[in-house]
Amino acid sequence: MSVRVIGLNAALRDINNRGAFAIDAAKRTLAATASAIDFDAKNAAPRSLSGNSLDSEVDGIILNLKQRIDKVASNNGLTFVIGIQGTQDFDAYAEFGTGQSAVQILNSPGYTSEMRAIAMTFFKNGLGTLRGRPFLFPAWIRNTANLISDLNTNIANAIR
Repeated sequence: MSVRVIGLNAALRDINNRGAFAIDAAKRTLAATASAIDFDAKNAAPRSLSGNSLDSEVDGIILNLKQRIDKVASNNGLTFVIGIQGTQDFDAYAEFGTGQSAVQILNSPGYTSEMRAIAMTFFKNGLGTLRGRPFLFPAWIRNTANLISDLNTNIANAIR
């Protein structure tokens, strides 16, 4: 028994011929999204845990989050990692807060179970009082809301 798909050969030819255009469109879309996340996160990041100075020092570690946020491309521009260089627990506490602040932030709309799992890797005892000032995950949520739609549109436009 065999199944014949009408138009499959033509579609495969188009994919082979236009695949490079589709990949380039995907790379451009992903790079633009990664840059927007990086920019928004840097703008929203607190300068320090206390908010009183450009740099905050905790246990000898300078915590200027704005300067340490970066994006790194890999997989030939198809993958981006956006995060904080030299991540310490303090970086997560600035993002999520501790104690009740963390509970409130992590129960906000848009936070997924994966995001909560990342936050839980920094959990100590739940008694902290540091108020979180989310910057990285809100930037990700905002800038990836239409990513799939943008990818589909840009790829479709590129292969026309």
